[in-house]
Amino acid sequence: MKIGQFGAVFGLQPETVRYYINLGLLIPEVKNGRYVFGEEDLEDMKLIQRLKSYRFSIKEIHRLLSLYRLSHLNSVEEAGDYVKILETQKSFLEHEREETDAVISRLNRDIMTTREYLKKMTVRKSGMPLQFLSLLACPHCQAQLSVENAVIEGQQLWSGALKCACGYRAKIENGIVIGSPGDISIYDGPDPERNCYRMMSPELISLFQKDYHWISNQLSLQNTDGKVVLEDFVNNYCFCYSSIDSLNPKAYYILTDKYPEVIAVYKELIDKRGMNLNILYIAAGSHILPLKHHCVDYYIDLDSSNEYAFFHQGYAAEALAQYFHEDTCAVGSFFSFKDGSRSKKELARQYPEAWNYCFDARHFKGHLEDFWRQVKIFEILGTVTDSGVEESFSYHVKGEPLVLDVYSCRMRDYSRHGERNCLGNRTGADENEKIT
Repeated sequence: MKIGQFGAVFGLQPETVRYYINLGLLIPEVKNGRYVFGEEDLEDMKLIQRLKSYRFSIKEIHRLLSLYRLSHLNSVEEAGDYVKILETQKSFLEHEREETDAVISRLNRDIMTTREYLKKMTVRKSGMPLQFLSLLACPHCQAQLSVENAVIEGQQLWSGALKCACGYRAKIENGIVIGSPGDISIYDGPDPERNCYRMMSPELISLFQKDYHWISNQLSLQNTDGKVVLEDFVNNYCFCYSSIDSLNPKAYYILTDKYPEVIAVYKELIDKRGMNLNILYIAAGSHILPLKHHCVDYYIDLDSSNEYAFFHQGYAAEALAQYFHEDTCAVGSFFSFKDGSRSKKELARQYPEAWNYCFDARHFKGHLEDFWRQVKIFEILGTVTDSGVEESFSYHVKGEPLVLDVYSCRMRDYSRHGERNCLGNRTGADENEKIT
């Protein structure tokens, strides 16, 4: 019997049969340079398959085969050794079964508990807190917006139309302010499934977690009570959701992105947490947010600068500049590649509109020094060489360093005599307030 016929009897590929021959499990005759399988080989293979079904390792199977080959178990000693090995394996499998049954029992309890939780879970929803009305303004003429057909419940605005005498129109749906997204590149698109997160490598997820802790720590050093905190471009990454437990409930948060479906996803996720936070959700282009100018006290930049530079010749803060005031502070992070790296070339290929200074740490630091006037921190937080599969950093060539820098900036030296922002809160720092 040739190797192909032999393998077919047992449902094996010729490569597998050769593997067993190389290990010494099968020892067919060789005639004219070809393997020839006989009745003894058929019996060996039946025993191999039976022992595999007992979950023996290849090494153990080889040992048991050897006992057979010594005496075909006609010897009391070999037969006794064979039985002992089988009994040991039986005991091992019985113990394994007990452990498996215990694990299955715990899994069943966890499944039942989670199902009960899902049945009892009420869908938490929130509208727009009314205190944010004082922050809304026409992005074109800065006039106060009128609200028509408003649905208000529990000090929250759920829906309505926002209008300005100059012709600007926006709306509120499910507590989200929806304005104009502005021009959208054909290379841009929403990520409501949050694939940018799901497709990340464990290495990159760990680096992001360090980033969240770093930004949280920087914010915790500030007195954000009553202050307005803005995070833009949450399509790819959202600090406020990922670090929601660390947010100050006395601050006022604004989460924005051009895509309403992305804002809706994060609003639903945050609503389910049932946190007592003041959050204004806006779906509109960064440069045309329906907000009063100079209302933002703190700006969170979770790589928003690069996200903006994918489709514009500049960084995100420049698009948001009109919403900052002379005491505004920024804390954020910025990914970068080495000059001339294959990753930068791949980025340019995938995103032909991308700015030349996208993922350029040196140029970005210069931008911070020009725009924010005072850079307090600019340092490397970490580096990864594997960012995951396509949806996260599709242009990152595996093996090349992807560097994450973190920074902290402010417009000028803090003064004890700041102006008041649009919510009536003083924008300057207290005596004990510091920025790092």
